[in-house]
Amino acid sequence: MPLLKDFFMKYKAVVFDLFTTLTSLRHLKDAPGRFSNQILGISSEEWSDALFNRSRERLTGLITDPVDIIRDIAWKIDPSISEDILNSCAKERRLRFNYCLKHPPAGVVESLLAIREGGYKLGLVSNVDVIEVEGWKGSDLSTCFDTAVFSCYEGYMKPDPEIFGLCSTRLDVAPQDCLYVGDGGNEELIASAKAGMTAVLTSQFLQDTAPEKVMEREKTVNHHIRNLDEILPLLGQLEG
Repeated sequence: MPLLKDFFMKYKAVVFDLFTTLTSLRHLKDAPGRFSNQILGISSEEWSDALFNRSRERLTGLITDPVDIIRDIAWKIDPSISEDILNSCAKERRLRFNYCLKHPPAGVVESLLAIREGGYKLGLVSNVDVIEVEGWKGSDLSTCFDTAVFSCYEGYMKPDPEIFGLCSTRLDVAPQDCLYVGDGGNEELIASAKAGMTAVLTSQFLQDTAPEKVMEREKTVNHHIRNLDEILPLLGQLEG
């Protein structure tokens, strides 16, 4: 039975992005292995461009084999990279992402649980391939969410509007009743706002990985937090 306070809450759910919002490989110093671009012998800029801007097939589940995923990205940059190197990269990438999900940064799980205890449902919308999210089940992060929508399982990816609709439907909450929190990659803040959600930029990890993007993305939203523990106070202001 709904609590009396629930009838007066403007927001019913908080929806999160995953990587560079709740956790980040670059902030886990003990993660095993090397960064993929280091193994492949290409620049981090080239790798990031191909990874995020030219690999829709992996993100929508059309490519699921770990080595095929690496090959599809790497050969767009350098088709001479050998199969041995591709295999090595796929193996280390798998280890690193599993570690990343099983070892979230200090305070993240506690912040998520505090939001749930505040009476809000929690959802997740993430652009990932099957290897990046392999370690999700059984992780402490997974226990915090009412639903998790991963692009590789759904065939949609941010900024596709359908992926935000899927999340709100599974939460049984209208988009207008959702706060969306993310670092702003894949135009997610603009897209979530167009879908009806209230977009919030978080720069907790982005400030370290790409500080030049914080000011740029800050212009697209009305709300900007620098730590996840600022979400409940922000909700208090918005509810008021």
